[in-house]
Amino acid sequence: MGRVSPWHLADAGPVLGREQVAWLLEGSLDTALLTNPHGVIEYANPAFQAVTGHGRDEAIGQTPAILKSGQHSRAFYCRLWSTLLAGSEFCDVLVNRRKNGEIYHEEKTIRPLFDARGRISHFLSSGRDVSTRIAEMQRLTRVATHDNLTDLPNRALFLDRLEQAVFHARRSGQHFAVALLDVDHFKAVNDSLGHAAGDAVLRVVAQRLLECVREVDTVARLGGDEFGLALQGAVDVCSASRVLRKVVRAFAKSVVVDGTDLSVSVSVGACLSAADGDDGHVLLGRADAAMYRVKRAGGNSFQLCRDA
Repeated sequence: MGRVSPWHLADAGPVLGREQVAWLLEGSLDTALLTNPHGVIEYANPAFQAVTGHGRDEAIGQTPAILKSGQHSRAFYCRLWSTLLAGSEFCDVLVNRRKNGEIYHEEKTIRPLFDARGRISHFLSSGRDVSTRIAEMQRLTRVATHDNLTDLPNRALFLDRLEQAVFHARRSGQHFAVALLDVDHFKAVNDSLGHAAGDAVLRVVAQRLLECVREVDTVARLGGDEFGLALQGAVDVCSASRVLRKVVRAFAKSVVVDGTDLSVSVSVGACLSAADGDDGHVLLGRADAAMYRVKRAGGNSFQLCRDA
């Protein structure tokens, strides 16, 4: 934003007094802080205490750092201060921490105030707790991108991450691997024990797959009993085979559903990309073909092919 209009503030004279600012903000439902040019708090309104849990007396003499959550980068604060010191208004949603340790989201506006000579004399900030709105937005985003049964990424998010992996591989020259897997004879579980038992099996499959990979990798439920894996970060034939072998072995232990031991196995097909390889859909096609070769051979195994 551009430089704000010169709203002046001083203790006396033909400019707005500090007491007048306090009078204007005392009854506001938005939080308000007035700090000196060094960021030391000189005034806090009742809404600030209600939202943050910090009393007025304990806040005065401190800096807004008492609200820091640790979730903003140094670059974020550099942008904030460079904007303010240039005489411009700063607006953003901050992730802050209440006195009791609870994280909240605050829609914040910080405005520099000027003395009679046009120099920055104070900073005035106002904020509104938008945690409920942010939480609802995050919930809707998660519903759109995650599977309701297993809470894994869904097909849309998996394809998006796959394209990101392709882009990174082309830039870095590193390989990654994509794998598809089906639960062997899953239809028999649904037919004999019902869909509730089938759902329980799928949740166990999801958990065991997560235990086989690293945090940088992606496990997704693509639909039905089909799952996808994206193994990223300098993956080669040996490292990919090690993970896929671990996946197959993860189902050596039976799955218990309502006191019944079920023997569950998986068929896994995977494709190792080339640094300049095809897009994600082509890689998925090759992984899918490899998976069906495993299924035709009896399942409970994996096959890894390289991108040509």
